[in-house]
Amino acid sequence: MSVFSDMLQNYVHEKDVKVSALASYCDMERSTFYKFITGKREPGSVELVERIASFIKLTPLETHQFREAWKMARIGETTYYTRKSVEHFLTDFPNKSVLPVCSFTPPTKIFHLILMTHFHFLETASF
Repeated sequence: MSVFSDMLQNYVHEKDVKVSALASYCDMERSTFYKFITGKREPGSVELVERIASFIKLTPLETHQFREAWKMARIGETTYYTRKSVEHFLTDFPNKSVLPVCSFTPPTKIFHLILMTHFHFLETASF
């Protein structure tokens, strides 16, 4: 069984949902829903998952967790967690396209000395 089927089975039991009524609401065969519950099959679309969540009257948080469990069942746990890791890396990665603003301006003489030293090094260095 998958995380999705475990969650579905738990919600059906916990909220005393009649599988035949749920199947009818989703315009599907009752046997198909039993396959969802036993983990032999997963819903084919996120819209169907949302419809199931609506019938069961899941909270927004429960619906989100239910949707994520469905994604995990569809692509496999390893692939799911790999993709989530990449997603978090990309969203948390700092934006390096904006250069930091320097609030300190070196005094002119010191700045001039640094430039002269740098250019002198370049003139005398052999590459």
